[in-house]
Amino acid sequence: MTRRFISPQEATVFEGSQFEHSLVIKDPEGIRGTRLDDRFYKIGRSPKSDICVHSQLVSREHATLKGILTDPPLFQIFRLSDGNPENRKSTNGIKINGKERDNWVLMHGDEIVFSSDSIAHYRIDPEPPYANGRVDIFLECLKDLAKRYLKSVNYINIAKATLQQILVLTQQIYGEVHPEVANCLIDIALLHHSQNDFANGETLFLQAIAIRKQALGEEHPDVVSAMLDLSAIYNSQALYAKAENLFLAALEIKKNLLGHEHPEIAASLVDLAAMYYPQRRYQEVKNLYENAIKIYKRSQNDEHSNILSVQKKLASVKKKLRPKWLSSNLLIPASLILLSGVIAYTFFALKSDIACVKVLPDGSTKLISGDECRQISK
Repeated sequence: MTRRFISPQEATVFEGSQFEHSLVIKDPEGIRGTRLDDRFYKIGRSPKSDICVHSQLVSREHATLKGILTDPPLFQIFRLSDGNPENRKSTNGIKINGKERDNWVLMHGDEIVFSSDSIAHYRIDPEPPYANGRVDIFLECLKDLAKRYLKSVNYINIAKATLQQILVLTQQIYGEVHPEVANCLIDIALLHHSQNDFANGETLFLQAIAIRKQALGEEHPDVVSAMLDLSAIYNSQALYAKAENLFLAALEIKKNLLGHEHPEIAASLVDLAAMYYPQRRYQEVKNLYENAIKIYKRSQNDEHSNILSVQKKLASVKKKLRPKWLSSNLLIPASLILLSGVIAYTFFALKSDIACVKVLPDGSTKLISGDECRQISK
């Protein structure tokens, strides 16, 4: 059959592929293959299914198979999902290559188990490049898909499944202890964090940090980066003790790597101050800002934006440390009270009577009224 030229904009999943895809089913009624030419398939024991599996152990709507358009459309891929499009799961689930999966982007040679008496194998003819050692091609495709899914809240669960598949394949390629595996764990951890699943996110982050330490060394910058990211998550959850301990440990590593006078150390001190500020640890915040300014000034001029920014923060926190009676809110009322007191004293002093003492001829004294006193003075 002669193929007409199709632009990427026109291409469907199948039309954009130069490969023939098929699903080979083995059930109690025998073995048969189904060529996958369409975009969507329902799989189950129902006679209305697009791909019927003849077994009473298989659900009527056991799984769905959906074609995905890659960008650019280099090759066709299919995602197999447990259950039907309404997200109702099958009774027994599906296993792919021996592991239970809710979602999986199929690769050439994948084995799918629907039940104890029904299995399928996914085939591509000719074999795609990734089947001959170029799994990195397939991984890049999955990473692009994950980015697309993460942009929509409606696809978060599929995004999570895609990231999980990326992790599985990365572990198969590089082994359990590799920086790429740590990167995958952090991606999944951040997704858990975005869904307020902090417990699983923390576990994955700690695993990633442990792998980076083992693979790269205790004081590698990537180890520090992961520690600081997890510290920020702790801080956002008001887990201040955990956040501080991890941050300080990371800061010590940075000091060992860069020296105590490096501008990045000053930046970290500012970050630590930002962590302390909501806790009202203002004196410590002030000290950190002052130390940061000293470090910055060793390599930057006084007008540098870093210095000006921290100076502004320092001025703000100093106001927090000023005694309440010296605050601007109290100084104005106090001055008004003092001024009103002086006015009152002057006013009432002029109005009050004056008492005088008069010396009598015999040398004794006598207290006389103000009026008499003023007469004498005249």
